[in-house]
Amino acid sequence: MNGIEMNELYELVSHCHEAEFEYDGTTYVLQPEVNEGNAYLVIWDCTPDAAKCIAKCEIAMNGDIPQDAIDAVLSEKCFDGKSFFEIQQDITVTVIH
Repeated sequence: MNGIEMNELYELVSHCHEAEFEYDGTTYVLQPEVNEGNAYLVIWDCTPDAAKCIAKCEIAMNGDIPQDAIDAVLSEKCFDGKSFFEIQQDITVTVIH
């Protein structure tokens, strides 16, 4: 992974920060969000005019995001049949919010 180390990503995401990253020419966002009264950790494909949620794990509304929830989202095979872990060497983290 370029731009940040994996342990730094875990630390930032666990404290509800968002991470924008690029993979294979597409921008994605890993972020917590609230939808219909429930909280989730999600990955969004930010393709213009075709944005969609590609991975999702329910989390608690308050407090830090647990490592198992981060692991669950990063383990989803949502990048052409591969997980974040499998493609991490080809990812560039561009922005942390």
